[in-house]
Amino acid sequence: MTGAAGGQQTGEFPEKIRVLHVDDDAAFVDLTASFLTRTDDSFSVYSSTCAENALERIESGVFDCVVSDYEMPDLTGLELLDRVRALDPDVPFILFTGRGSEEVASKAISAGVTDYLQKESGTEQYTVLANRIKNAVEQNRSQQALAASQKRLSRFIEQSPLGTIEYDESFTIVRVNDATVEITGYEASELVGGTWLPIVPESERRHVAEVERDLLADRGGYQSINEIVRKDGTRRLTSWHNSVVTDTDGEVITIFSQFEDVTEDRERRRELERTNAVRSTLFETLPVGVLAEDADRRVLRANERLFELLDLPGEPEEAIGDDCEAFAADVSGLFAEPERFVDRINTVVEAREPVWNEELTLESGRTLERNYRPIELPDGQGHLWVYYDVTARKERERRLESLNETARELMTAESCEEVAEIGVEAARTVLDLDANAIHLYEDGAGLVPVAATETVVDLIDEVPTFTGGDSIAWRAFETNEALSIDDVHEDPDIYNPDSPIRSELHLPLDSYGILIGGSPTPDAFDAEDVVLGEILAVTIVTALEQVQRTERLGERERELTRQNARLEEFASVVSHDLRNPLNVAEGRLSLAMEDCESDQLEMVADAHDRMAELIEDLLTLARDRETEVETVRIELQSFVDACWRHVDTANAALVVETDQTVRADEAQLRQLFENLLRNAVEHGGDGVAVRVGPLPDGDGFYVEDDGPGIPEAEREQVFEYGYSTTPGGTGFGLSIVRQCVDAHDWQIRAVEGRAGGARFEISGVDVVEE
Repeated sequence: MTGAAGGQQTGEFPEKIRVLHVDDDAAFVDLTASFLTRTDDSFSVYSSTCAENALERIESGVFDCVVSDYEMPDLTGLELLDRVRALDPDVPFILFTGRGSEEVASKAISAGVTDYLQKESGTEQYTVLANRIKNAVEQNRSQQALAASQKRLSRFIEQSPLGTIEYDESFTIVRVNDATVEITGYEASELVGGTWLPIVPESERRHVAEVERDLLADRGGYQSINEIVRKDGTRRLTSWHNSVVTDTDGEVITIFSQFEDVTEDRERRRELERTNAVRSTLFETLPVGVLAEDADRRVLRANERLFELLDLPGEPEEAIGDDCEAFAADVSGLFAEPERFVDRINTVVEAREPVWNEELTLESGRTLERNYRPIELPDGQGHLWVYYDVTARKERERRLESLNETARELMTAESCEEVAEIGVEAARTVLDLDANAIHLYEDGAGLVPVAATETVVDLIDEVPTFTGGDSIAWRAFETNEALSIDDVHEDPDIYNPDSPIRSELHLPLDSYGILIGGSPTPDAFDAEDVVLGEILAVTIVTALEQVQRTERLGERERELTRQNARLEEFASVVSHDLRNPLNVAEGRLSLAMEDCESDQLEMVADAHDRMAELIEDLLTLARDRETEVETVRIELQSFVDACWRHVDTANAALVVETDQTVRADEAQLRQLFENLLRNAVEHGGDGVAVRVGPLPDGDGFYVEDDGPGIPEAEREQVFEYGYSTTPGGTGFGLSIVRQCVDAHDWQIRAVEGRAGGARFEISGVDVVEE
């Protein structure tokens, strides 16, 4: 029986990624397409400013990813998602929107978007978008490949002539094929969900349990022959081949057991002569060392491989008939614990129970494993010993464990240079690459050496920087494929024809750079070196990605700190440096108005009032930006009436048509209503009627008037800082409203009211259900 090993992938140029970008802003989609194709030339970007046109393109073509805005004239981004899913349920769909809030993100995730990204200023957002697209497409392609692989595996299992049982890691049966049903006599429904106990006789259960433990511990015991009990009670001898399938982290994915009925073979073997039982072609060609003993503990047969493993003199045929106890004593000196070697053999023979994968250490340092099983012979019960060399496997396990330790150390690195230094040391100690260096790519400079072993410096004096053109390193970096060069002097792309290096191992680190190992002897690297090297390369890439993410987060945190400091400085200037001079000016104006009467002074007073209003609005903007929202229950009807009393309403009228209770920050909600009511009175004209009521879906409330309304082209602009259509207006009233809405993670939009006036709809509100 053999365990399954995880595979690896070598890097290669990615396939073209066809991206459809849907946004009603033509300039923005053009800019996005330019940045995406510049960021990664594997992108083919198709743009559409109309959602319906985009759907037609999806029907007629194949796209790897759809990127969409949230708010568009004909369809919202989530409505477009529903339509797209009807056409292609698997295509990645990324919401790239300026409507950023937890509410939108939550709706997007609930709707099943692949990813959600908020538009920001600057060009960094396009790099983030490119990464999100690429990750989403790669994940989708991997899932499709996995589904195809699983389908092929299921077809293989069902059509296999061998009985096949699939277990989970707790050895619960999850699937059986028709051959299993035929051999065991049990229906699939009687086996699935249970264990192997019903088909294993009590006399074999201990052995099968040992095989189970060995499988989970990855210590072997993968092939066995034992009886099973059919549903009708009859017994059949079966041969089993078991495999453990693990992921790259060594975690068990599934366990397969394949078996066949060999009962008839056993009956035929019993009719064979004793010599035919041990003298077979298989015995001679086995890659493991075999020793067979008869019932009197005399050597029946030993093969050549056993003599090779133990480095014994003579020929195997010469040992036939020798006393096995004396033979064991003679070879015991080869082992690190001679006395234990002999005592253990005697103990196992007396117990006559199968033993699997016992580890033995030779004085030479090599490691062997031994299996024992009693064998039935015509004249009694004999003994079969199997020895095999696991030195290479143990060394692989050691190196893999060292790579795991390296991975943990790499994850603690705080800079790319530190990652490179750890990677170079790991390549030296774990992969035995005494001469190796890591080159990181720098734009405009090429592959620059960042870390190297002393052996490299001793061999070539100065580690070069590769700047493109003809070099093996640049070729491997561009193709992103690992290369093992047996003799670099025979390669046309050799960088230095006079180099003492003969063989090289090139391990690309994605777009970050390359790890190069060298040796002054040709043919120094084999397939295992490439596999382990790629594992190390993947770990180094992961560490480099983490360092860069950490650096970006740190820079973002520093920028936010600087912005907050500027905001605090601004609030200080407004509240003190501007308000104090204004108070002095108002006092002097009051004295001047007592001394004389002048229309000019009245105009100065109006200017002071406007300045005070501007200062108050600016302070509100600065203060509310930093204020945390503390929500309480608020009954809207009485709350709106109270806000109305704090507004200069002139001849305006208010009608409140809602009995909703909401959870909101009281101070910010008061600011919101007072500003909306004041806006209606100031822009609605003399005798305007203002109405407050619930939205039709109960998701929030509205404030509307019967004034002249807001032109459709200006409905988004009204929330911008400084925008005002009234002479003398500050332009901050609706900006403050928008800020209050954002602080609660609500949404607001300006639309036409029922009477043609302005209507502001606030949705996403936490409405208390009575």
